[in-house]
Amino acid sequence: SGLNRARRKLTPTLPTSNLFDIPPGYQTTASGETFLICDKMVSRKKRMLIFSSPKQLQLLFESSMGFLDGTFYATPPFFDQIFTIHGLKFDCAFPCIFAVLPDRKKATYQELFQEVKSIAASMGQIWQPDQIMSDFETGLMPAVSAEFPLCVHKGCFYHYSQCLYRRIQSTGLATAYSQDEALRSCCKKLMALPFLPINEVENAFYSLRTTADQEVKKKLRDLFLYFDDYWLNTVPVEMWNIHGCDHRTNNICEGIYNLMPTSID
Repeated sequence: SGLNRARRKLTPTLPTSNLFDIPPGYQTTASGETFLICDKMVSRKKRMLIFSSPKQLQLLFESSMGFLDGTFYATPPFFDQIFTIHGLKFDCAFPCIFAVLPDRKKATYQELFQEVKSIAASMGQIWQPDQIMSDFETGLMPAVSAEFPLCVHKGCFYHYSQCLYRRIQSTGLATAYSQDEALRSCCKKLMALPFLPINEVENAFYSLRTTADQEVKKKLRDLFLYFDDYWLNTVPVEMWNIHGCDHRTNNICEGIYNLMPTSID
C-alpha cells in the first residue's frame, strides 16, 4: 500500500553486517538527549552497543540494587542478546541500561560493566551496588564477581527452579514427575532448599537424599548427583540461598521484554 511504501522510505536500510552506521535520530531520545552512550568493537568483528538516557543513568547509580537480565528471542541480527540492567526505586525496578551484546562471554560482560563504571565516573558518580541479582549464566557469574567483589550477588529463584526442572526433563523424568507423587514431592523439596537458613541447606539435601523412598532414590540418582556437584560444589550456596531476602527473583525485569519483539527487527 501507499502507507507502507511511505514508511519504508523513512526506515533505514537493513544492515548486512554489524558494521553499520546508526542514524542520528536513533542515537538520541525523543527529547534530544544522548541515548547511545557506547558503540565499540569489543573484539574482531564483535560490536557492543549501550543505550541509556542521563536520567536512567542517574537512577542506576543511585540504586543500591541492580537486576541483570538478558533476552535472546528479541535480539537484532548480528548480535547474540539484549542485556538489561535495572535499578530499584520506590521498590520498583526501572530499566536503566540496554546493551546489545555479541556473545555471553565473561570478557564481554566485564567490558560492559567497565564501560558503565567509566560513564559513572565521568558524571562524578560511582557505580557500586550493594546487591546484584541475576540468573546463573556461566559467563556472567564470574564477571560480576570480578567487577563487583564487595557486592552481594544473588541468583534468581525462578531461574534456579527452571534449571532444576530442565534437568528433570533432560534425565527423562518429565513423565514420572507429572505422575509419581512421591518423586514430584522429592523434586519440589529440592526446589525449596533456597528458602532454608543457609546453615541448614546442605544437611537438608543429604537428609532428603538419604530418606527418599528406594524406588524414588533410584530414579533420582542422576538428579541428586547433579545437584551435589553443581549447586553445592560449583555455584556458591550463598548465591542461590534466598532466606530472608526481600527480592527473590528478577522477574521484576521481564515486562520490558514483552515490548521488544514489536520494536526490534
